[in-house]
Amino acid sequence: MIRTDFSRSFWRMGYDVSEVVSFLADVEHTITGAQTDPEKVITAQKATDVEFTVRLRGFDQEEVDTEIDRLIEVLRHLDDKRAQRSGDSVDGVGVSDSGQPVVTPDTEPVEMPDEYADFGTPEAVDQILRSMTQEKE
Repeated sequence: MIRTDFSRSFWRMGYDVSEVVSFLADVEHTITGAQTDPEKVITAQKATDVEFTVRLRGFDQEEVDTEIDRLIEVLRHLDDKRAQRSGDSVDGVGVSDSGQPVVTPDTEPVEMPDEYADFGTPEAVDQILRSMTQEKE
């Protein structure tokens, strides 16, 4: 569901790999319902506002931006679904002063395919980072 196989810009600047992978893991936790802390849940607005450090040999910026744009639509759908299900603050989801949904622990998780089950584990993130930093033979 969430793409992490972005091209690397070896001779140009690109988004910091670890920041992108960490952010996408947070998005994955939000989508699956694994993240229930309202401060750490990624909303569509947080995804819109995210800024990554730019470094040499980072991820291709255009590819990452395209994936985040796609995820923003998914997050908007989830935000709307939470808001409809709870009204203004009935089922553990309130609305902040800015109009964004505020999620609390009793939100319903979203079903994810089994192939993404281990995406957010520290081991999976380490494996992804290792595979991205190894030179192709």
